[in-house]
Amino acid sequence: MGLFKLLFGSNKTNSNKRNNSTNVLPKNYAELLRKTEELQKENQKWEFEFNKLTALRQKATEFEKKGQNNDAIEFYHKSIELGESSSRLNINNFSHDIERVIIIYSKTKNYELLIPFLLRVIETYPNFSEIKKWQIRLAKLENKNTKIDSALSPIDIEPQNPSNPTLGKKLDDFRKEMPEFNFYYNLPEGIETLQYQNNVNFSLFKEHRELKNLFSAMNENGKLYEKKNELKKAIQIYEKIIAEEFIMSDPHERLIIIYSKLKWKEKEIMAIKRAISTFQNLKDTQKKYVLSLANKYDMTEKALEYINSDKKIFYYGGAFEIYNPQKARIEKWNKRLKKLE
Repeated sequence: MGLFKLLFGSNKTNSNKRNNSTNVLPKNYAELLRKTEELQKENQKWEFEFNKLTALRQKATEFEKKGQNNDAIEFYHKSIELGESSSRLNINNFSHDIERVIIIYSKTKNYELLIPFLLRVIETYPNFSEIKKWQIRLAKLENKNTKIDSALSPIDIEPQNPSNPTLGKKLDDFRKEMPEFNFYYNLPEGIETLQYQNNVNFSLFKEHRELKNLFSAMNENGKLYEKKNELKKAIQIYEKIIAEEFIMSDPHERLIIIYSKLKWKEKEIMAIKRAISTFQNLKDTQKKYVLSLANKYDMTEKALEYINSDKKIFYYGGAFEIYNPQKARIEKWNKRLKKLE
């Protein structure tokens, strides 16, 4: 469609003009043919460069599998250099190679080369989707020997006020507007459950992902401050996520760890109890909801089979978690709580 617009978007004429000119069709056709040939040539050039890059990557992978890390890094770097020097390839074509270089440098503890490499890719690709992960890794390396601020006190932490309604409530309300899980009672024959979308418009999945991404971005920022040992900022971000009623384990887990590092025993105990309560309530709420749906679609036996086996239940191709037994994390937190008390 984009090519069609490019070729014909500026050639709009009325019917009289088309009828009165015998040269319009041949001119348009010739222009279409010329631009199509140009596009084909450009695609061939892109494919040639991409194949060269792929060949370098394959060579690097072979060396890495053999444990020849220096040779692997050399070829991954060659792949990256080819991608960066090309006017046709972009970061998405060689981000895998960047990641492998980071992993090998980390694995071999070659931090003298890893740190400048991370600095360069972060500066070069500020808008790349994986940049936050690179920033967190760099912050962890740069602050490896930084001492925790012993002067920080619980009274320094500013209370986090939720929105009204909370962002978590908005997300939950949005999910309720989507077609409910029907246990695939009308699944067409020969179709896998992962392919089943129950006629849900793709735009709804996109909107749902965007809402979740708000929390993911907050959580990544919290991790970044944590790695920089800016613990006050990290704590406040994690507390904000919890205040906004977004159910994810990371903020709870990170706060428990931070409070333990700071030796804030009372805060740690409170954080553990809050985490246990939050996820136990979530489990109970999910179980009640799943069984109500199962009863509606005459699938109670199947639902109980999953619940009693401590299995998760997902729907819409795995986009939503409808039931999670929370068993491992609750057991871990209870064990930690007993040790503290």
